[in-house]
Amino acid sequence: MSIKTARTGFSDSLRVSHLAEGLGIEAVIGNQIDAHVGTVCSLVFGASQKITARSAAELSNYLDMADDLLEEPLLIENGYMRVPEGPGLGIRLDPEKVARYRLDL
Repeated sequence: MSIKTARTGFSDSLRVSHLAEGLGIEAVIGNQIDAHVGTVCSLVFGASQKITARSAAELSNYLDMADDLLEEPLLIENGYMRVPEGPGLGIRLDPEKVARYRLDL
């Protein structure tokens, strides 16, 4: 089963994770062509759950993006991504890039 936090959020993803673990179903973390921030959400959630922390995850789609909003880039090294350190998701947004891409509706 692929848990996608962009689709189910943290609360429902946690429910799915617990259900899969209780039923003995393998679970992995996936994404929906998420950019960098969405990838970090999936990474942090996946690392926090025993059932998904031990499996490979589908998180490399952000590499296809032309730009990102993060001050520090996400890196895949030797097949692994490190969970960012710091409060919350552990990331900081680049204010100039946020201003550049922001849409006021």
